[in-house]
Amino acid sequence: MPARPVAPPPGISPPPPPAAPSGEPFEILLHPGRIEVTEREVVLDFELLVGNSQSSAAENIRVLMAMMSANPDQDRNIAGYHANPLADSAGTPFDLAAGAGGRMPVRLALPRELIHVVQVHGRPMFVPMVMVELKWRAGISIRRFGMDFMIGTPGQGGKLGPIWLDRNQQASQLSATRYLPRQAVAA
Repeated sequence: MPARPVAPPPGISPPPPPAAPSGEPFEILLHPGRIEVTEREVVLDFELLVGNSQSSAAENIRVLMAMMSANPDQDRNIAGYHANPLADSAGTPFDLAAGAGGRMPVRLALPRELIHVVQVHGRPMFVPMVMVELKWRAGISIRRFGMDFMIGTPGQGGKLGPIWLDRNQQASQLSATRYLPRQAVAA
């Protein structure tokens, strides 16, 4: 079961700079702020930026998010999450005009028992993943769009480094990269 938001975010604030259209209905960016690893849980603070790339307004947007640990079944887990997200909406629904955007601060927690731990040179580590699902009204229909991210420390080249679990740590030098499931990459 994925983690749920610790507290609802305070809402949407002024829009981020416009981004180039990608053919997707929304541009979603995740800017990780810090991660704290304790004996009981891992808490991730980040800022979520959402931009409406459509030529029409998106009304009553609900943002659903969950965090999990990268694992051998992650693609199946992600597909299951997006097929039926179980998390409550993060914050109050909002509207975005065509080309408009906004940002929201988010805090997610993941209990230690749900972390898939990998040993690297005798040290325990993991890689957090954040799944984002948007639901909105488009005329008389409800539409959905999802995007997933891997979070880590700055690594070698363009790769992310892991989050180490062998000590209580607070990392504030974090990066995020969009994650595409293997079947999506192959298509």
